[in-house]
Amino acid sequence: MIPKRIFISRPINEVGETLKNFVAQGGGLIAESLVKFESVPFLHDVTCEVIFFSSIRSANFFFSQHPLLPVSVKYACAGPETAEKLKNQFQISCDFIATNAGNPNESAQIFKAWLGNRHVLFPVSEQSLNSYSGILPNTQKTERIVYRTISNSKIISPCDLYIFSSPSNVTAYFERNELPLSAKCIAWGSSTKKSLVTHQIPVFHQLKTGTLHELDDFLFELLSLNSATDGI
Repeated sequence: MIPKRIFISRPINEVGETLKNFVAQGGGLIAESLVKFESVPFLHDVTCEVIFFSSIRSANFFFSQHPLLPVSVKYACAGPETAEKLKNQFQISCDFIATNAGNPNESAQIFKAWLGNRHVLFPVSEQSLNSYSGILPNTQKTERIVYRTISNSKIISPCDLYIFSSPSNVTAYFERNELPLSAKCIAWGSSTKKSLVTHQIPVFHQLKTGTLHELDDFLFELLSLNSATDGI
């Protein structure tokens, strides 16, 4: 059965084309991030050979404080979407891009092999899961908290399909809401899936690469298959 209303824990400008088309055809969409962010001052005296950004958000908060960086520093990031945004916003070309960002544990091992013996800086959230930095020895890494994630939980009207984009959004959702028994959930990567499972919520589908392109393709197929027998 085709969903009549879908929730995604992202703002409307970050939901992809398939969901926008769903709305244009009469479907209901709630696009709301349930978290907000604030900057954290950090020490700028860092000597590193590589900087790893887990998201464009960490880059935004990092560069907003104008740190001094070595000219020879290399950049690495989690996922092609983050790489594209780094290129567009900061004219940064990444030397390492995790292609399977939806599985950070696997990607972290690939990053570790690429890094070798170089020293890496991780600009992170106060609530970071440390998937990439956690497997490295302390002597090879520097972590700087550059922002914190704060719950901005809201009451969400019942939906048929829920797309959770992060563990923080899962936690914020359940602060004020319960999931309808018949609803299905899509998890944005393995960390978000783990958070849903912790809340005893079955996951209908997990995004592997963690990109909007992957979400668009999956939803297009899902909604097309269902529309063969149902109307919105």
